[in-house]
Amino acid sequence: MNFIGLDAHSSSCTMCVTDARGREIENITFETNGKSIKNYLRSIEGTKKLTFEECELSRWLYGVINPEVDELIICNPAANAQYKKAKTDKLDARKLAKLLRGEFLTPVFHDGSERERLRNLMSSYQDIVEEGVRLKNRYKSLYRKTGKRIKGTVMYNDESLLEGLSRDDDRFIGEHMFKLLTSLEQTRQDYIKEISRCSKSFKEIKYIKSIPGIGDIQAAKIVSQVVNPSRFESKYKFYSYCGLVRHIQESADKKYGSKRGWGNLTLKCVYKMAGQSVLKGTSRLRIYYDALRKRGLSHDNASNAVSRKIAAISLSVWKHSKRYDESMIPIPNVTINE
Repeated sequence: MNFIGLDAHSSSCTMCVTDARGREIENITFETNGKSIKNYLRSIEGTKKLTFEECELSRWLYGVINPEVDELIICNPAANAQYKKAKTDKLDARKLAKLLRGEFLTPVFHDGSERERLRNLMSSYQDIVEEGVRLKNRYKSLYRKTGKRIKGTVMYNDESLLEGLSRDDDRFIGEHMFKLLTSLEQTRQDYIKEISRCSKSFKEIKYIKSIPGIGDIQAAKIVSQVVNPSRFESKYKFYSYCGLVRHIQESADKKYGSKRGWGNLTLKCVYKMAGQSVLKGTSRLRIYYDALRKRGLSHDNASNAVSRKIAAISLSVWKHSKRYDESMIPIPNVTINE
């Protein structure tokens, strides 16, 4: 058995190979290209188990390396932070190989399917949205610092409001920001059309968006992030993955409170927003929330329970290829930990 740690960059790759006893066989650096990586891996005899950290090259590396090794683990770099005290490429590759041998790595899911291409599209869409929010905040500050209060989103649609700014420099900055905002909004609409087109290839999206509070974009985000619902053994594992639960801190039979562990921030945002959305309506999920409140739960705990319920239902309708219906919310039997 060979345990291989790979530290990958756009220009160079460093591989450290250790045997089953942990002895280092080789630590080598070479140019990053598919042919070099394949040739080196093929030169290693025996069973090969390789790992590298999730990065921008992950999807490409997965396609190159997966056919050449017996097992590939793409690991979570956030979970490996404790070993990065002294940092060089060779040290990183060596420590990854040791962590791989000791089975101490936290894997990141990859399967090379079309859903990962949707993930790439949704990630870029999220970047556009976040950039738009930042630009809107800066644009709004032009009015705020002059004491002007304009309610709603009218300032982002009416360029003539810039004439009310007294200083030339503020008007100049505002005019160019407005052009950027207009361009970004057009780009966002183009992304929405492309997402809608791509979503037609995934029948599970129509099941997920039948859930109250989940629209086209939110359903596409869920599919792009989850990729395969079978990777979660239970809804409780899924709650943890989405950052919708807190973990109890306990030692020597004493509890020291709880803390929220690492979670997928995209999914957490989707389910939190969906939970807030259904509370404004009259669906059975709203009745579910009201039942929890009558049992003594606070607003925060009850709304979190609604978000978890939506998460569980999204996983269920995907797995069973069926649309949402109100019978999925058994109000009479509702319990606090559901």
